[in-house]
Amino acid sequence: MSGVGCAQCLKAAAGAGLAGLAAQYVPSTAVLAQWSDLEVLGRGLCRWQGPLDGPRRVALTFDDGPDPEATPAILDELDRLGMRATFFPVASGVETYPDLLADIARRGHAIGTHGYRHEHHLLRSPRWIAGDLRSAVDVMDAAGFHPTWYRPSYGQVTATTLLCARRLGMRPVLWSAWGREWTTGDPAAVSGRIARRLRPGAIVLLHDSDRFGPAGMWRVALAAIEGVAREMRERRLVTVTLDELVGGEACEPLPCRGMVGKALAVSDRWPASRGGVAEGMNR
Repeated sequence: MSGVGCAQCLKAAAGAGLAGLAAQYVPSTAVLAQWSDLEVLGRGLCRWQGPLDGPRRVALTFDDGPDPEATPAILDELDRLGMRATFFPVASGVETYPDLLADIARRGHAIGTHGYRHEHHLLRSPRWIAGDLRSAVDVMDAAGFHPTWYRPSYGQVTATTLLCARRLGMRPVLWSAWGREWTTGDPAAVSGRIARRLRPGAIVLLHDSDRFGPAGMWRVALAAIEGVAREMRERRLVTVTLDELVGGEACEPLPCRGMVGKALAVSDRWPASRGGVAEGMNR
């Protein structure tokens, strides 16, 4: 993180006071809700799972793509097993491999966004976060896939993350079951972790890239999918997209005022190109 960005973050925190500081960073604990029965925060600020008392459906999701080797391989495996998923590509990668998004959609899967850069929000200023989300939407729109779902990098959020996403018409979503495939080379261990949290309404996290993790991580995820499919058959569960899991709930943009609104206003002046984003984010 640049010294300028750090200074801005501290300045924003100081200006907000203790109450503002708590409001900004307490949401970082949102990832802990994956171990609870919490489904969604009010007004769509964050979702962890679908209805627990709904149809026997599960949303399988993949982060960190698109990857020219991993993404097609995982799509082929999903085709073979008759499974559907929602993909969360990193927008900076979409600029390099835009055609992979068309392949994902052609095969019947849904597409959200994982932000423009895969970086932790807790050490970033509201202006940086707003710029990252705005740039992600611009890149996805240019590729022909407007995102209505947003998953933050590392599952960590600030108040700015949640409010900016909703202001841009996206619903933040985390997960209720994950394979943590970056910690092991054993696909059975990955599918076993997921199985322990597999139930109606579950949102499952895997990865279709090792760009931000150990080399070969995606191959572990690929090999684990069949085990997940087997568990789902035994429990009479089916995979659907996130929209289908939650019943296509409305996603109206929320108005943002104060620090978040100012950050979004500044981000409107940054170009969507990679150079423009990098320049704006370092301010």
